[in-house]
Amino acid sequence: MKFFNARVWLLIFGALALIGGIGNAVTAETVATDSWGEIDGRLLDVATSLEIVWGIHLSVWGASVIVISVLLNGASRARFGAVSVIAVLLSQIIAALSIGNLGYGEGGSPPVLFLLIVLVTAAITLVACIREWNGKKELLSGDTSV
Repeated sequence: MKFFNARVWLLIFGALALIGGIGNAVTAETVATDSWGEIDGRLLDVATSLEIVWGIHLSVWGASVIVISVLLNGASRARFGAVSVIAVLLSQIIAALSIGNLGYGEGGSPPVLFLLIVLVTAAITLVACIREWNGKKELLSGDTSV
């Protein structure tokens, strides 16, 4: 198996998004307290709800990437994958930046190791998908299982 296998990297990327989103939704109150600082009462309820929705949103992205990467083949999967990686990253970056000016992230530091793993995985996944964009890699190598 080659290192830049779009199917494998899309499954890994989707699994990270799915697991990360579920983790965010399940631990929403803790994440809200860590992200927003010392809040309580109604503010904590709203912040917790935001984290639950954010986690569900990310989980749906992850599940979609997993399912569609299994259903598609060749260039279709690679093109879908490249667009999905960019869309997932942009949606998360825009969401975080849009609430950052409201105090999000001031309560603590983000999970740097997890973010680093996600960004490296996203970069490798994007490269793998771009390499298979035209589907020529599997035609040249004779490997049609990618």
